[in-house]
Amino acid sequence: KQLLALFLVTMLLSNFTFGQDDYVIEKPIEKKISVTDSLPNPDFTNYFINSAAFTLKEGTVRLSNSYIIYTKGSYGLTDNSTVSASLSLLGTFIGSFKQQIALTDELKLGFSASIGQLAALPTDSIVYFAGAQSMVTLGDLQNNITFGISYYYAQSTFALLAEEKTLFLSNFYIAGQKQIARRVYLIAEGMYFGSYSIFSGSIGTKIIIKRNMTLGLGFIPIAQRQYGISSSRLETGGLPYLSFRMLFD
Repeated sequence: KQLLALFLVTMLLSNFTFGQDDYVIEKPIEKKISVTDSLPNPDFTNYFINSAAFTLKEGTVRLSNSYIIYTKGSYGLTDNSTVSASLSLLGTFIGSFKQQIALTDELKLGFSASIGQLAALPTDSIVYFAGAQSMVTLGDLQNNITFGISYYYAQSTFALLAEEKTLFLSNFYIAGQKQIARRVYLIAEGMYFGSYSIFSGSIGTKIIIKRNMTLGLGFIPIAQRQYGISSSRLETGGLPYLSFRMLFD
């Protein structure tokens, strides 16, 4: 699965006002407030597929659902540590932990680890899973860009990919989000799995509902380079993306 998408950069605008002394009263100047900065982002820890380095605030709960069948719950142990549990109708049960290290206000490092059962099918087919991820995020909770690397290991009772029951792969990714309206964000991601020559990513929009919910709508392109004896070909495809996320303080 996978193809390269697009990423975004962030800009911060600052306004400075200067006053005068000697009891001079100047005419007040009306300050314009950007509507794009007036509504906080309730879904800042993840993009569509990949993760940012940000973690939940202490005591905060986040629920997410993708494609209706995948559900994940996360809890902020501290401002820099988050634990999560993922469930799905396919028999998924995965626990994960993420740690944030703040280098500056707009530069964060993140590390995460996951382990559990990826799937349990009715035919006694089970897939066990472990993964690790590291990432660096530039920007704030509204607008940011992340560079990351991930490692995944899966052990199955049936052939997963390329007739192999044991699967080890890694990927490099770049992801970003940009607030383009008061309640709308643009999301773009690109990933490359070197072991299988797979390109993927996502592109779409995230819409804020009320103040603590988001609806994600997008597309996940997929491309794989297939090599023959004397030639190669590129197989392409894609999937629609749908997610719903909610943050509880």
